[in-house]
Amino acid sequence: MPESYTRRENRQRVGLTFKAVRRAVAGADMSDLEPARDRIRARAEERGEREADQMWRELEGARSAAATAKVQADLATGRDRAAAKRAAKDAERNVERIQRKARKYL
Repeated sequence: MPESYTRRENRQRVGLTFKAVRRAVAGADMSDLEPARDRIRARAEERGEREADQMWRELEGARSAAATAKVQADLATGRDRAAAKRAAKDAERNVERIQRKARKYL
C-alpha cells in the first residue's frame, strides 16, 4: 500500500521513535506507543490510497486527451496541421509527466 505522511505525522513518528528508544533503554513498557503508531500509519495508508486513485484517474484522462489530440492531428490539414501536431506532442508530454509521478504509487 502506498503511504502518504504529512509533516506533522512524520514529526509524530520521530517523537514516538525517540520515546520508544528511551523506554527501551530504561526497560519500561512500550505497549502504549503501538496504537498511536498504528493510527498514524492507517491514516497515511488511507491518504496514500486516495492519492493513488486520483493519480490513476488523472493518467487515464491524460491518455484519453493524448489519443484525441493525435486523431485530430492526423485529420488536420493545412495550417491547422502544425498546431494540431504541437498539441498532440504536448498531450504526450503531459502523459509522460503524469506517468513519472505515478511511479511513486506502484
